[in-house]
Amino acid sequence: MKRTPFFVFLFLSLIAWSVRAKTNALLIAIDDLNDWVGCMAGHPQALTPNIDRLAKRGTLFTNAHCQGPICGPSRASLLSGFYPHRTGLYQQPGGKAMEKDEKFFHGQMLPQFFSAHGYATWGVGKISHGYSDKKLFDVYGGKFAGSGPKPPNGKRFNYFLPDVPWTGTQTDWGAYPDRDEEMPDHKVADWAEERLARKSDRPFFLGVGFIRPHVPFYVPQKWFDLFPLQEIKLPPVRMDDLSDVPETSRLMHELPKYPNLEFLRRKDDEQFRKCVRAYLACIAFVDHQVGRVIDALDEGPHAKDTTVILFSDHGYHIGEKDRVSKHSLWEESTRVPLVVVPAKSQAADFGAKGRVCAKPVGLIDLYPTMLEMCGLPKNKRNEGMSLVPLLRGPSREWRFAVLTTYARKNHALRSERYRYLRMEDGTEEFYDHRSDPNEWTNLAGKKRLQAEINQFRAALPKTDAPYHPSVRSAPINAWFKDHLSRNGLK
Repeated sequence: MKRTPFFVFLFLSLIAWSVRAKTNALLIAIDDLNDWVGCMAGHPQALTPNIDRLAKRGTLFTNAHCQGPICGPSRASLLSGFYPHRTGLYQQPGGKAMEKDEKFFHGQMLPQFFSAHGYATWGVGKISHGYSDKKLFDVYGGKFAGSGPKPPNGKRFNYFLPDVPWTGTQTDWGAYPDRDEEMPDHKVADWAEERLARKSDRPFFLGVGFIRPHVPFYVPQKWFDLFPLQEIKLPPVRMDDLSDVPETSRLMHELPKYPNLEFLRRKDDEQFRKCVRAYLACIAFVDHQVGRVIDALDEGPHAKDTTVILFSDHGYHIGEKDRVSKHSLWEESTRVPLVVVPAKSQAADFGAKGRVCAKPVGLIDLYPTMLEMCGLPKNKRNEGMSLVPLLRGPSREWRFAVLTTYARKNHALRSERYRYLRMEDGTEEFYDHRSDPNEWTNLAGKKRLQAEINQFRAALPKTDAPYHPSVRSAPINAWFKDHLSRNGLK
């Protein structure tokens, strides 16, 4: 019998090994979820058993932050692997400009990289924002009516839009519609369940994007019933919280068309309790949908060979800093849940279960992390860092701080202990999370902290790209109107 030469055997073995090393990827995106998750202890009444059980399987990153505190910039950054100050995509994108930009976006996006390396790519729900999800994936299941059903004839339950000349909001809260099956997220989970039940002859990348708890805070009554109104606990807030921030920060962060504390606290916090209850109800609802997807994975043919990453695209203020929204460089807006779970077949290579990591990480790090965990070559253009070293040792040496940008030349840096904000005019904020986790006291003027503040100043971007052609001029306040005009957006 003719023997196979050793080098041929070795070559075939390496090919077989590389195929086995390519695990599947399940990316679960949640819109507008802050740290009101059981395993993050952001609110004592949060009910998230499914996200919590996922965290027990892998590593929970408790100091993870988005790179842009609104949907479009955040998702553009994590999917492209570039920071907003490199691409210029600081605000919400529109039109086709992202899809025409081959330098940063078109053909560069995370699912497209997987596709180019032999993966079947599937997506459903909200994954991108401003770049067609249909162009991200080989097969796309749809969004199913976006933010979901709303009462007819523009009816609102609790928050009525003020008559001010700025961009609007869907912010409202109430029990609607009657059945889970009417909600887009329920349909997204249906689609994902069906896909995960199939066998695949190729490794796959599956992106599952849930809308809730994005506004409006509408879910069926049964989710509200989990949180009796009279028992609702309110988050800690201060009416004078913005008294020590620079004027530029106050003006930049104004949200005239969104609920504020004065509105929430009328009649003995009546609307505050209703708003908190509705947000908790939306979180419980979306956690249930997450559980359906995880159960489908566990019960299907890919339970052992699928890496899972769950994240939120940015955080959300529920009363803190005088707002119900994102749109800020403060902690509640930038900090996100992030859970990374290695495939069961690779668990031994990527650290123990149930670990918690407090290092400053960003959604920018997901791109290189997923490539390494799935056995794909590095994308040398990625600006983030693979989280794999932290999976193996959560206390390892890491970056000093992680960056978030909101509008050109306005940045925040978060380290393990401090948050630093620098506005375009050079004014600053500085918070010590060891003594002030609510960021109530701005320490930027304290001489005793100048060495620490100088370290943050040195870590700021050296250049800030002009606004990307996709960015729309849609000011949310008077400061933004002037800022966008100064930067060439009319």
